[in-house]
Amino acid sequence: MNAFRKILVVCLLTTLLAACGAQPTVAPTATAVPKPTAAPPTATPVPPPTVPPTATPVPTLTADEAWLKAAQLGPYAPAKQDWAAIEAAAKKEGKVVVYANSSRIADVKKTFEAKYPGITLEGSDLGGDDVLLKTREEQKSGAYVEDVWFSSSSSGDVVNDLLPKHYLWSFVPDAVVSVIPQAARDPVLVSRYGVRVLGYNSELNKACPISNWWELTEPAWKGKVHIEDPMTDASTMGILTTIASHAKELAAAYKDKYGKDPVLDADTPDAGWLWVKMFAKNKPVMEPGGDEVTAATASKGMKDNLVGFTSYSKYRNTQKGTVVWEPCIGLKPVIGIQTASYLAIANRAPHPNAAKLFINYVANDPEGFAPWTVVGDYSPRTDWASPKGAIAYKDLSQYAWTIDEVFVYKTITKMRDFWALNALK
Repeated sequence: MNAFRKILVVCLLTTLLAACGAQPTVAPTATAVPKPTAAPPTATPVPPPTVPPTATPVPTLTADEAWLKAAQLGPYAPAKQDWAAIEAAAKKEGKVVVYANSSRIADVKKTFEAKYPGITLEGSDLGGDDVLLKTREEQKSGAYVEDVWFSSSSSGDVVNDLLPKHYLWSFVPDAVVSVIPQAARDPVLVSRYGVRVLGYNSELNKACPISNWWELTEPAWKGKVHIEDPMTDASTMGILTTIASHAKELAAAYKDKYGKDPVLDADTPDAGWLWVKMFAKNKPVMEPGGDEVTAATASKGMKDNLVGFTSYSKYRNTQKGTVVWEPCIGLKPVIGIQTASYLAIANRAPHPNAAKLFINYVANDPEGFAPWTVVGDYSPRTDWASPKGAIAYKDLSQYAWTIDEVFVYKTITKMRDFWALNALK
């Protein structure tokens, strides 16, 4: 027992001594942080690095677009035309090249050059087909010579081909917008209207010897009707195509003449195509132009009684006393076919301002239109009267059919083949 106690006492003493010798754990004293006496200075923000804005690329213009912009045509046409600037630029250009299908371009050359000294007008009477051919081929080949188209388009090519392909550009002087109906300036400016009519020799006849178009298909008139050759004159082919489109009126004229309906052939779907077929088979005489038609049918002192299709404006030669040609005003169902001539600027024209000046001169100046102020020609302007002795333009629709250029353009190739097949038999 005593030994056990001794051991217990030793253990207790050892434990106590160990506890006394250990260092007491003292919590660290926190270091006091002094309170700021003022707000800390605000740091100056550093701007982000400057990135230059991406430049909007300037569109590159094609050669055609650059010309349009410089010429102020098409989408670059200004809201208002500055004619002082146009004339000044035209005089710097010094020339205007006009492709026309009228011999009277020689007359307008004289007055235009007198009014605008320093600007030479190179005007060529090429004929409608050659104007079309030259314009198309020059545009296709990039040989830009023409400034102004001043020609008819009875084949429908201006509206349906040359304008859509941008071979021609419309230009309408501001001053004529209020006096020319929209139909005569959209999509292109009409320079004048004409009428292709049947005419006769007034020395040999007191009145027209033909009263109805169907008489031109009868044996009595075989080989006695002169026309401009439709195989070489697209305007005449367009006129024949227009005639064929008026089947109802021709059927009525046939019944009025013969008291019965026309009998159709297998290749003639209606009276319009039947008339063209019978007329072609009656051997009309082909001439190179309208002057030749009037000379062949209405020269003074003739013995043969002939008639011919030509422009109503040829009546000016009767007034001059050079021929004895008169139009068949009472002809049924109509006296003829109304045609149109146009003014437009050729694509990439070398002298675009002089072209504008010429168009304005013909469309807006009585002096410029004077060569065409004759019986049979009509300005589209509502403020210019028809020539004395002519059918008033407002009444012309009662006497003539107007060419449907869309129909003609779509049908003229078929008509050309049909005509050739029957005329050559």
